[in-house]
Amino acid sequence: MLSPDRYKDLKLQLEGHTPPGHGFHRNMLLETMYASLPRDPQVKVQIYNAEIVPGGFTNWHCHNGANFFVCLQGTFEAHFQEGALVKAKAGDCYSEPIAKFHRGHNPHPELSYVGIGLMLTAPDREHVTNSVERPW
Repeated sequence: MLSPDRYKDLKLQLEGHTPPGHGFHRNMLLETMYASLPRDPQVKVQIYNAEIVPGGFTNWHCHNGANFFVCLQGTFEAHFQEGALVKAKAGDCYSEPIAKFHRGHNPHPELSYVGIGLMLTAPDREHVTNSVERPW
């Protein structure tokens, strides 16, 4: 399990890699994130978009496999049980720890959070486990 003080290491920089004089750079995210992928011979894949209204929250939940997001608009915060907080803004790519309960929050008072995500989960597991109340 990832310790709470390492959550800040889950974000990946998506810009600023292009060398001077070049117009393009491809960042191989799969190689960077490979350590988080399930090792089962098969995997369930879900690609999705998410929106959180201004000031809104998701329910408490955990991801049962590798989960990657790209924040397209606004700001996203993930609040974890240990008090850890992961923040992302438009252009940030990040991952959330497997099996750690948390809830998402859009702190902006006027702008919706919009993101796209990719979940990779073992075939015998659900992508997400939801909880109606705080699970601790």
